[in-house]
Amino acid sequence: MTRILVRLRRRPAAVLIGLQLAAITVVGGVTVARFHIFAGVDELAHISFVQQFAEHGSLPREGRSYVSWQMEAIEQDTYPARSTVNPRQIGLGGYSYEAWQPPLYYVVAAPAFLIPSNYRDKVFAVRAFDLLLLLVAAAILALLARAVAAERWQSAYAAALSVLLWPGVIVRVITVSNAALELPLALLYVLAVWHATRRPQASLLLAAAGLLGLCLLTGLTLVFLAPLLAVPIVALWRERGERARGATLRVAVLAVAVPVALLSPWLIANEVRYGALTAGSVMRRISLSYVDPTGQNYGIGPALSSLWHLDHAMLPQEWWPQYGKIGLDVVALAVPALLLAGALAPALRRPALLRSSAAALLLWPVVLGAIMLFVGELLENWPVIFPRYINAALPLLALFAAWAWGAGERRQATLLAATAAVSVLSAGVWVFMAGAYYFTNVGAALGIHAS
Repeated sequence: MTRILVRLRRRPAAVLIGLQLAAITVVGGVTVARFHIFAGVDELAHISFVQQFAEHGSLPREGRSYVSWQMEAIEQDTYPARSTVNPRQIGLGGYSYEAWQPPLYYVVAAPAFLIPSNYRDKVFAVRAFDLLLLLVAAAILALLARAVAAERWQSAYAAALSVLLWPGVIVRVITVSNAALELPLALLYVLAVWHATRRPQASLLLAAAGLLGLCLLTGLTLVFLAPLLAVPIVALWRERGERARGATLRVAVLAVAVPVALLSPWLIANEVRYGALTAGSVMRRISLSYVDPTGQNYGIGPALSSLWHLDHAMLPQEWWPQYGKIGLDVVALAVPALLLAGALAPALRRPALLRSSAAALLLWPVVLGAIMLFVGELLENWPVIFPRYINAALPLLALFAAWAWGAGERRQATLLAATAAVSVLSAGVWVFMAGAYYFTNVGAALGIHAS
């Protein structure tokens, strides 16, 4: 036993990683079982999409497909008896309004829904599948940390895991939605782009392009990652030199065409069904009275104001009312600010870092994501600036901060200590939230109450 403790003290990064992974698994499992069914943002509409494909092998139709009687009964707390509520008569809440989303997540989640069980347990089964995807994302993140930080990968991995531990990431991944697949696919895509940049080869570039296509088939908001593909294209261009520029150009064009080709069948189907490449306009029409009853004009001023939503990244949107509590405010707002400062401080001290491939692939995605949301809100005149849409960029930002922090035993010890402190703060937030939402009897005994 003494020898084991000595070895553990000699490997603090490994110990911290083990504790972080255990914490992610535990709070993820608790979220699967204890987060109130359909309390998640749009969870009812997302599970309806999964059910439609699982039971009928087809995609729901935006504006014409409705929530099943089983899901409505669970929502109204009458299941297994039918609810007296008719989904066709209750407006937005009765529609399968996430039918406009790309289909990949719903297709891969369908087998979990088909596990023989009652319909309430089917929801838990899909959430458990989402937890598996979260753990897959953690594994891919380890590979990315190894690729980026080499011998310092453990401290970099721990820094990234401290972000994965945020309730805003875990709740969003586990409550049923395409965000569950977005995170591992986005990380895998960035890993592929990293390798295609470091070892410029046509095959690696095309593999990265294929993963970008899968990302877009999962969530169109991941389009902010598309510019990253330019980094390995430029690397290949420089590697091959003047004599092979023609062949390189053909590979580059093919790389751009691959994600378009993967997305095309779905886009064509939308054109046939809706007369448009996506059914986003139909979704906005049926949800207008609920999302924007006053018809607000989202100009530059309101959009800039909405950017402050991004500082709420640590908590899922369902728990944002808790930001009114002073003690929680300090932690939940300070931790994302510390992450941003940790990434920007080394880059401002050494501006050359901003021109590195690490910055292009790890730092700039969060900037590109914020720009995408800002422009999207202006163009669509619709509220879209929410941190959940760029969750995939947050662990990348932590990896960049760890990479930019530098080598040296003292620097690594400081980084590890800071990561451990942030992880403890995140664990504290989880304890509070579990008392407020998951285990309310225990929370009440501790003086914890939901706002």
